Amino acid sequence: MNKTARIVVSSLDEVMNRALTAVESGKFQGHFFSYATPELLFRTFTTPRWQIIRAMTGAGPMSIRELSRRIGRDIKGVHRDVHALLEAGLLEHDEHGAIVFPYDTVHVNFTLKAADLAPPAAALRKTRAVPTDEDSALSPRTRRRRAAPRKSAARPAGSR
Repeated sequence: MNKTARIVVSSLDEVMNRALTAVESGKFQGHFFSYATPELLFRTFTTPRWQIIRAMTGAGPMSIRELSRRIGRDIKGVHRDVHALLEAGLLEHDEHGAIVFPYDTVHVNFTLKAADLAPPAAALRKTRAVPTDEDSALSPRTRRRRAAPRKSAARPAGSR
């Protein structure tokens, strides 16, 4: 049986409609991973995480060490990305504790509309000009100063 992971950008209404359709029809609608915006999708599915998904598609259970060897990355980085994909629900642990990507194919689908292309308010704040003295006076954050290097006291010989 071909199992497909469907990664989509959809509104809460679309997710609710899909769930209601599944309940009413009694039929399985598929394995969906829905995100509210493309930015949220791309925050979860970074390029290194796509490498993991690509390497694990159809490969069966494997250890993080084996996965790291296959994609040519360090174990620590792979471990971090595997845990992010486990939290997202795309990867699972098998009965022996190995990680597994239980899908044969991945389908990614989203549509951008004109309203979606307008920058969010947070992005506008980030692109604003360099803050003035007035902005910094009103800001609750203050600039941090670097601490002066500490002088080391002479220690008696043989002590730690």
